[in-house]
Amino acid sequence: MNKELSESHKLVKSVARTIDLLVLFMNSGKYLSLQDISSMLELPKSSTFELVQTMLFKGIIEYKSKDHKLYGLSMLAYEIGCSVVDSLGFTDIARPYIQELNRLTGGTAFLGIEDHGQVVYINRAEDHSIVKASAKLGSRRNLNTTSLGKAILYAHSNDSLLALLGPEPYPTQTPLSHTTSVQVLTDAKISRRRGYTIDDREDGPDMFCVGSAIRDRAGKPVASISVASIHSMLNERKKELIAKHVVDTALEISHKLGFTGNRIYQDC
Repeated sequence: MNKELSESHKLVKSVARTIDLLVLFMNSGKYLSLQDISSMLELPKSSTFELVQTMLFKGIIEYKSKDHKLYGLSMLAYEIGCSVVDSLGFTDIARPYIQELNRLTGGTAFLGIEDHGQVVYINRAEDHSIVKASAKLGSRRNLNTTSLGKAILYAHSNDSLLALLGPEPYPTQTPLSHTTSVQVLTDAKISRRRGYTIDDREDGPDMFCVGSAIRDRAGKPVASISVASIHSMLNERKKELIAKHVVDTALEISHKLGFTGNRIYQDC
């Protein structure tokens, strides 16, 4: 919750708790019991029961076990989330392109956006994937450890990207993650010249991912795409082929959005 907002405005506690519960379900990755919710939200059990019963009645959550002891998000919650993604506009334009990217590379293709200093996965294509990547739609990852996040991050100026990352050290997922401004800016310089970003086991120990930003008519980086593959299944030739498809696809989507340039990245 935004602390400054909560201090300057009187918040409706019941609404705040409802949102807290929705975020809890989104981040938990599992079904929750009444006790789980009460403990994780630090709410009295009576208040938790009333909150859960109200959300059950409105259809936002539903029972996930036969004994009615576990709860999870409903299809209505999913539909609400999808409506947000659909309103972005470029998702419909990008969808057939990431599906083709999946077919051409055999890796899981993703579409993402930056939100509050993280990358959010908003679409994926995996019908032709040999091994499917684990990132779920709606999940958030670090900008500095994922190729999807780096792709957006490095499309900004150095000052802007450092502002997006915040104070050092930056989040780490594996020993290969870049956690200092020197490491990130060096990687950004290499990536811009190369024309695409790489996550070489920086977010997960077995994954190799290639990404690129998508720019709109004004040249603004509005989204990014990436292809995730298993590191051990790739040779250098395959990596280069994936990178070429990612770069070409990002430029095609960008041109559909009105971008007139012939390169996504420029040296800063």
